Amino acid sequence: MRGLTKRFGDFRAVDDVSFEVEEGELLVLLGPSGCGKTTTLRCIGGLEHPEAGEILIEDQPVTDAAKGWFLQPEARGMGMVAQSYAIWPHMSVYENIAFPLRMRKERGDVVSSRVQEALEMVQLGGLGDRNATDLSGGQQQRVALARAIVGRPRVLLFDEPLSNLDAKLREQMRYLLKDVQREIGITAVYVTHDQAEAMGLGDELLVMNAGRIEQRGSARELYREPRTRFVAEFIGVANMLKGTVVETPSKPDGAVYVRLGDDDGKTIVKCRGGACDLGKKVTVLVRPEWFEATQGRPQSDQSAIKGTVRNSQYLGERTELLVSTEYGELRVNASGDVAYQQGQVVHLSIDDDKSIALPATA
Repeated sequence: MRGLTKRFGDFRAVDDVSFEVEEGELLVLLGPSGCGKTTTLRCIGGLEHPEAGEILIEDQPVTDAAKGWFLQPEARGMGMVAQSYAIWPHMSVYENIAFPLRMRKERGDVVSSRVQEALEMVQLGGLGDRNATDLSGGQQQRVALARAIVGRPRVLLFDEPLSNLDAKLREQMRYLLKDVQREIGITAVYVTHDQAEAMGLGDELLVMNAGRIEQRGSARELYREPRTRFVAEFIGVANMLKGTVVETPSKPDGAVYVRLGDDDGKTIVKCRGGACDLGKKVTVLVRPEWFEATQGRPQSDQSAIKGTVRNSQYLGERTELLVSTEYGELRVNASGDVAYQQGQVVHLSIDDDKSIALPATA
């Protein structure tokens, strides 16, 4: 995709977006409602006409706005799994899946073998004769997936396909989707606003905001190395602490020291952030698990914050704390082996190998 722009009236839903998807890769477009991810997907599938830009598959253009070239959706060789199952109630499971092959007038033996292969792949073997609408929601979504892959498309598009399922089914379907995509080696673009879904499925994630790309990378990179405050807060849980850079490293990729709060603040935090200049206002990102909570005072006051437990939730392997501090309320993951009481004083040590100083305006 090169320079894609799509407007609705004066509103730019997609604003000069460019990216590539490697063969066999599953790329997730992630972002809040209205960020442009679904419009981007619809442009790829030929369901929207962009005002500018190109879309190419294997170096062959399917959309070129400048030249007025637009290949119709049915000629693009794509499969799509939508949020709604779009199951035909008057057809059996078998006939729902076979429909794309029958439209292409494939031979009967080809239809039979491919439908059976798709049924087994989505774990619906033996259910081909069932009425599709008699199935559960999770099974209907598997029928939709089987129908999308049975024609062996060049690219598979997913538009928030799991949003209508309950939490347990969503988790099961995430594993199934990834297994199927890897087994057939198909290139896929997946749209969701669910960060857990995106992080679990995507080979790479592309975070969108206001029609533009904020950052692209693996789930691990986006979680540990966000470049902007938007990405830091959208991917995972983020504690954002305001401060000022009081010491910079000799090397541009080294650690910086940030004084939290006002200029007379007592807490100095060492963190990553080589692009931050001396005296600049920054925001320090600390994930909940980057704190170590102790009841006793830590050996060093550096990168340490004192607070009071306002609330706690025991979740087995960890206890989630809400801690009131002079720098605001912080979310902290503490050991599940220790009991915490409301009003209890705790000391929070920050892992300075992980915390990140981001420009205050990022």
